[in-house]
Amino acid sequence: MIYVLLFLLIELLLFFYFLFDRNILSPSVIATGMFAISSFVASLYMHKWHATISMHTILIITTSLLAMGVGEFIVHCMQYKRIQSTPFTKIEKSPISLKRKYIIVFLFFSLILLFIYYKDTVRIATEAGYKKGGSVLMLWSARVATINEDGKFSGRSRFAKYSFTVIKNFAYLFSYIYLYNRIYFREKSFICLLPIFMFVPFIILSTGRTEFIYLIAFLTVIGSIFFMQCHNWNPMQTFKIIRIGFIGFLCFLLLFIFVGALKSSTIISKAGDTLAFYSGLSIPSLDYYFEHQPYPRGELFGEHTLFGIYGILHRMFPDTIPSLFIPAEMVNFYHVRGNVYTALRRYHQDFGYLGLYLIMFFIGFLYSFLFLKVNRTAKRHGLLFYGLILPPLVEMSIEERFFMLIVSYQALQNFVISWLLFRFFIDRHIDDAKLYRLLFQFKSGTESWGQQ
Repeated sequence: MIYVLLFLLIELLLFFYFLFDRNILSPSVIATGMFAISSFVASLYMHKWHATISMHTILIITTSLLAMGVGEFIVHCMQYKRIQSTPFTKIEKSPISLKRKYIIVFLFFSLILLFIYYKDTVRIATEAGYKKGGSVLMLWSARVATINEDGKFSGRSRFAKYSFTVIKNFAYLFSYIYLYNRIYFREKSFICLLPIFMFVPFIILSTGRTEFIYLIAFLTVIGSIFFMQCHNWNPMQTFKIIRIGFIGFLCFLLLFIFVGALKSSTIISKAGDTLAFYSGLSIPSLDYYFEHQPYPRGELFGEHTLFGIYGILHRMFPDTIPSLFIPAEMVNFYHVRGNVYTALRRYHQDFGYLGLYLIMFFIGFLYSFLFLKVNRTAKRHGLLFYGLILPPLVEMSIEERFFMLIVSYQALQNFVISWLLFRFFIDRHIDDAKLYRLLFQFKSGTESWGQQ
């Protein structure tokens, strides 16, 4: 049955591609493509995992993606005349220039924050049993301390989290500048790549690998949008976009294996199994969820989904609203167990079938609206903003990210810092002193709010 799902997803992918003007960057095309990739990986391991998938689960996946496509289709119908009558015109006449002093200051600033972040990683690793010169790898111990759910370890310091957020936004902004200059003006601004390279050790020390997915997705999608803008969104360029995406996927595989090897020396020999675990196990796990109903919905409204909203409310009303994070239950297959069930499981568990389809419809509507707003303009903060909210699309086939990451206090912090940096480096409406003052005022404000 997994091949039936794969076949239907490929058919749905082609249907969305032609429905939405042969635009491979369409939100519905991206989301369906990611489900197709997860299903393909799952098809290679279903026998090894002793897993199955029912027609009921297949129908839920395909109809949920159709609901998302309906939301996107309505936006296209609403804006069809504007899209047809507004050909893309390049706004800027010259590359985005950067003063070298800013790069030097950034590198010095980054090295200080990297040292602080490294010391914080050693601290939490020590809490989990790491000893210098011992047999337990530091990153593995830090990972144990980072993902603990029982409050046994103190976790990252607030300043370390803020440092990561600032460096991340620097990396994304300079990636944007590099892609803009390289694609529009063929200017090889390699100096703009330095913030990306500085961000990599932060990701490694964070012990996770999803940030690599987000960064590569940002580079691939924003770079592809710039490329298609240069060709006035000519569908004949689709295969070049596919090639860009394939290169991005290969880069992720290499980084995935490299970072895993830093945490465990056995990851290289089991790289395929590990990659399949992260990218494909969610499909049979979703089937297990639907075949073993009912699951409890919980005492609070949307408690398995609305973590970000509850997090914001908890900061405002700490004595009244709890701070929630409820991981899904573990599901056991043959020699493998996991707790990711795609985004669909959380939507269904909290809101039922009607809520699941309404949320997918809303996501399709929202992302399509934003995409059509930014895909014909260059050098605008909206395009950078769109790149920052890509995680829910690229991880929909694995785990829920829209309410976890986008509708959250962390996302608000990201957007504000991103806007400040954009205004300073690109719009040039903020001077040096004002930028530093705003960043540190914002940091102080977030820390005081977090302590309420």
